[in-house]
Amino acid sequence: MSLRAACHLGFALLPACMHADDSAGSSDSAPASSSSPVSFGDLPPVDPTTTTGESTPSTGTTDDTTSGTTTLASFCGDKIQDPGEQCDYGRNNSDLGSCTLSCTKASCGDGLLWDGVEQCDLGPANAKDYGGCTPSCEWAARCGDGNTDLGYEECDLGDLNGSGKEVDGNAACSATCRWQGRIVFLSSATYTGDLGGLSGADLKCQALATSAGLANPHTFRAWLSDGFHSPLTRFTELDLVGAPYILLNGRILADTSVELIDLGPRTGISITETGQPVFNAYVWTNTTAFGEVFSPTDHCKSWASSNDLPPARLGYNALMLEQGPTFETWKNERYWTSAFAQACDLLNHLYCFEDG
Repeated sequence: MSLRAACHLGFALLPACMHADDSAGSSDSAPASSSSPVSFGDLPPVDPTTTTGESTPSTGTTDDTTSGTTTLASFCGDKIQDPGEQCDYGRNNSDLGSCTLSCTKASCGDGLLWDGVEQCDLGPANAKDYGGCTPSCEWAARCGDGNTDLGYEECDLGDLNGSGKEVDGNAACSATCRWQGRIVFLSSATYTGDLGGLSGADLKCQALATSAGLANPHTFRAWLSDGFHSPLTRFTELDLVGAPYILLNGRILADTSVELIDLGPRTGISITETGQPVFNAYVWTNTTAFGEVFSPTDHCKSWASSNDLPPARLGYNALMLEQGPTFETWKNERYWTSAFAQACDLLNHLYCFEDG
């Protein structure tokens, strides 16, 4: 390589280059300098990305070019309460605590649950309505609070809801605050013996259940027999495990159909479909204590006649006082379903059983 070429490649500071003749007439054969020769192998390699071999000096500054220091922008979570922030606890910010992740103070109505302080918080949806969260962030009346809210609940045993446990002679209460059992009621209406037959009596029970807003109203049947058919043959779900016969107030009449037939309803069927208590009432049945036909002939002509004769068998629903010799006689003789006979032109009640 000629000296001129070497100088052009970036070795301009070599002594030989400093005295080289750069005129247009110079050539590779020009006399060399009297300085000691330099070996190219002793020089550092040339950076091919530069043309001068010189580096740009550092200014010693970062983000701030005037002071040489870096200034970080403030942010929520830096543990410094900046303008526009209500609070800032750094890593302790939490949407469950007193300072939220957005650096605002927790408050009722913000839609965030302040743990240990608020029971609930639904934000703009907070209201005093049943099942909601009040404007003070406390639960409104709801299923599970241990108080039975009429119009919304049949029962409420608090923590026992859904446990299947019967308490003090009452049926178990479901997780949705409904009695777990099959409803039995005394019809609020009274009828002559002309019921439209057994099916007509069933329809009357179903209409009353529908009007009262009871669940499964189409399953109700009358506890009634003609000359051939009785509850033992007409009821399709006489035995249903885990579904006791109950009154509308949850009081258990019998745990099973076997108990109902062997012992009768424990306290009598004394509540109507509207929830009203009724005692000392007469009920059309023509049914024995065993759920069978009482008379093959005396049933108001298969419950299609209101003529005064022949009479039909009645039951006596319940006594006001569930104690003393009168009550024991009522219970032991199964007067609830078979007490005496009465003419078909008189008005009496029906027993309606949820059959399913």
